[in-house]
Amino acid sequence: MTIALALLLAAGALGVTGPWYLRPAGNPRVHPALALSAWVVTLVTAASSAVTAAAVLVLPDPSVPDGMLGIAVVCWQAVSRGAELPWLLFARLVAGITLLVLLTRVAALFGRALRTERRHRIDRVGALRAVAEVRDGVWWIPSDDPVAFSVGGGRRGIVVASTGLRRFDADTVAAVLAHERAHVRGRHHLAVALAHAAAAALPHVPLCRQAPGAIGVLCELAADAAAVRRCGPEAVTRAVQVLATGPGAPRGAVGFDAFPEARRSWLSSRRSALLRGAGAAARVTTGGMALVPAALPAAGAIALVLAVCVSA
Repeated sequence: MTIALALLLAAGALGVTGPWYLRPAGNPRVHPALALSAWVVTLVTAASSAVTAAAVLVLPDPSVPDGMLGIAVVCWQAVSRGAELPWLLFARLVAGITLLVLLTRVAALFGRALRTERRHRIDRVGALRAVAEVRDGVWWIPSDDPVAFSVGGGRRGIVVASTGLRRFDADTVAAVLAHERAHVRGRHHLAVALAHAAAAALPHVPLCRQAPGAIGVLCELAADAAAVRRCGPEAVTRAVQVLATGPGAPRGAVGFDAFPEARRSWLSSRRSALLRGAGAAARVTTGGMALVPAALPAAGAIALVLAVCVSA
């Protein structure tokens, strides 16, 4: 029970205070890939804490060998006999069932989002294959409008661009393609799907409610950062200006035209040379730092329960 309480407090702390303490990650001086890692790690950790807490509450343990079923039987027998209700066990039963219902809803919505995305991807890829010319890993579709987007799924995903892009200079086209390849390489489609599923399931939780907007913007900025590293900020800025007025990407795809104002602001801001890196070590460190606020309430709950046990 102590472990479950600590995990619940950790999940609650992340869900309520997450957007507040993650706000500095949106500073242009912080690499957007690191900020994206912090958001995704926080969201996944909150869900994992809740899942583990639910498992601790409903699965058998030495104090309750029959698990949730045994707790329900004990509570029912107490009520039927007119005896005093075992409030601690009853609270454990209610908390466990509530968590299971919420987590089942999140899992169902996430699975539905992935199935919908997969269905759209299959339909879209089938339509594109009939008209696209594949060259250097890019699916070129005939269109005078400048359009570029990426389609996730499978092992690699695909990058799609219109032939209308070819009328622009080579650096601009290279920046567009580098941006979309970064989306595929970073599996940004999964991060966006997770954020939307969390928001649909738990819209009243601040972390879940704000996740789609924050993660969506950070995915675009992280892809822009990869393109800047390869092609330079001037080429990426021109690419954003060119494609922002285009028709946009189809539903379910990650398009180059998303969040143009936020991206222009980031591209025009000064960035610290100390915080430009986004390697594996930096991402692990950032993810670990994002877990500190969750560890504090968990440690506090364990210390409080231990203090009560010792004083008793």
